[in-house]
Amino acid sequence: MTQGLLEGRILRPGDDGYEALRRRGHNAVKPERYPELIVRPETEAEVVQAVRLARSQGLRVKARSGAHSWTASSVRDGMLIDLAALDEITVDPATRTATVQPGVQGQDLGATLREHGLFFPGGHCPTVCVGGYLLQGGFGWNGRLHGPACASVRAVDVVTAAGELVHADEATNPDLLWAVRGSGSGFFGVVTRFTLEQT
Repeated sequence: MTQGLLEGRILRPGDDGYEALRRRGHNAVKPERYPELIVRPETEAEVVQAVRLARSQGLRVKARSGAHSWTASSVRDGMLIDLAALDEITVDPATRTATVQPGVQGQDLGATLREHGLFFPGGHCPTVCVGGYLLQGGFGWNGRLHGPACASVRAVDVVTAAGELVHADEATNPDLLWAVRGSGSGFFGVVTRFTLEQT
């Protein structure tokens, strides 16, 4: 089950690099929790395969992007899916939208948008990734003027607990779009792409 797309992308306790990846983050205090598997996908297809692998082995799944959580909420028993490598940004100036993956850092999104004369309300720290930031609501420096950043999420692509990649917007799977905006670390899927409205 670990061959194919995920070959070379899975770490287990005791493997070289496991502990460094488990402890990755910005809080020096790390919980004594050890995922059975840490998966480092580089594509959406690999996220799908990771979730299906977890499902086949009865493992709970937690995902993380930038690891800025002070509580290290993503470090749990089961499978940790580290989304740091999913960092694509696509901007459509005509519709004033951007499609970003969860591993994109706020500073990189801001720099890319500036090239097109656009802006998106980022977090307090420039290295916060959009995945956790948006799921937690998106509270940043410009919140009083623009509101929480999650209110500007127009669509998401999500790998469900069944291991299916689905799209959600106001017309398709609208309940899923509603749930993802500000859901926090307990969201019941893995978001692989956000479509954001720009100002």
